[in-house]
Amino acid sequence: MTRAAAHAHLVMASLLTLLLVSLTALPASAAEPVRLTGKERLAHKLVNCLRTGGKVTVDGRCKGYGTGRYSAKRPPLKRSVRISNDVSWPWARRTVVANKCTHVINASTVDRRFRVVGLKHIDNGENIGCSTSWNAKRMVITMVRWWWDEKAYGGPHWRQLKARKFKSAGYGVASYRGRSRLVVNFYGRHIR
Repeated sequence: MTRAAAHAHLVMASLLTLLLVSLTALPASAAEPVRLTGKERLAHKLVNCLRTGGKVTVDGRCKGYGTGRYSAKRPPLKRSVRISNDVSWPWARRTVVANKCTHVINASTVDRRFRVVGLKHIDNGENIGCSTSWNAKRMVITMVRWWWDEKAYGGPHWRQLKARKFKSAGYGVASYRGRSRLVVNFYGRHIR
């Protein structure tokens, strides 16, 4: 084989390898976490359902919104786009990729995540929901209902949902490789 033919053969083999690799690579949607803004809106609706004294049904409907019928009525939280974009969504993305269900990874704490983006009010909090088997909608509904179940013993997620000190909240819902995460960040001031 001549030197030119060997070079051509090598180039063709390289191109064929690249083609095969590109055909077997993961699609873009599976390679990066997906933000589910519709599920973030659902989480906001369901959190405010509980906050205003309503109850969330198994299928995700609110029964008794604003009535105080099922628990003490509190003012609804304002949905903060800034907190959603700068605090909640980045944490939902980070935890779903890391396959963790936690408020702390390395040195990143709830307080630090707020401070880094310039939100320094002392009153802040975070509820997280995680799933490796449910779709994102089912996970959001189930997690909010679990937080409701904490009412019986005054659990921490329930207390944050009902805390008078919180005025606004941000929401992040991420899906990645069959896993989903819900992050709700509460804040003591009204933030757009």
